[in-house]
Amino acid sequence: MAYHTVQKQRLYDFLQEHTDAAFTVEEIASSLTGPHAPGKSTVYRLITQLVESGDVKRFVRGNSRQFVYQAVGCSHHDGHLHLKCVDCGQLLHLDDAVSSTVLKDVLSSCAFQVDEQQTVLFGHCAACGKGQTEDTI
Repeated sequence: MAYHTVQKQRLYDFLQEHTDAAFTVEEIASSLTGPHAPGKSTVYRLITQLVESGDVKRFVRGNSRQFVYQAVGCSHHDGHLHLKCVDCGQLLHLDDAVSSTVLKDVLSSCAFQVDEQQTVLFGHCAACGKGQTEDTI
């Protein structure tokens, strides 16, 4: 049974305040200072819980082997897909109805059921993709 601690709340609040960025565990631990600041080993343990609950997504930074973590920033995590801009790092939420259509289309055409909790589509957001046309996407 997971319980709620002051350290977990501080970690969660930090990530919710920075939903437009992804951080390594080291970056998170060094950003959380002062009373009740979790140490790096505690951040590792807590971030794993937040990933498992769906509150945080885990990504690989660029072509490295380094994991980064980013808050999902929405109240519910199931029923829709997430989109991540590879340029600015923004994490977007695909509308529930559109996500449902995509998931049903994949299931019917490929006989493959996508786990939307584990799936993130990577691309370019509208701001970063300016100048691109549908022909180049």
